[in-house]
Amino acid sequence: MNNDASKKIAYNVGGTVLGALLAALAIFGIVQVQSSASMPQENQQIINYNS
Repeated sequence: MNNDASKKIAYNVGGTVLGALLAALAIFGIVQVQSSASMPQENQQIINYNS
């Protein structure tokens, strides 16, 4: 029974570490994509007083 309990703890710890690693990779990937997307900001201000 002790072996089963330690196995369960090992799986929980392993799953937590793996999940955190995948989350960190996903966040890092999103940040990389966002920062590499160079979109020039164009400010076109058209004021029409005749509307």
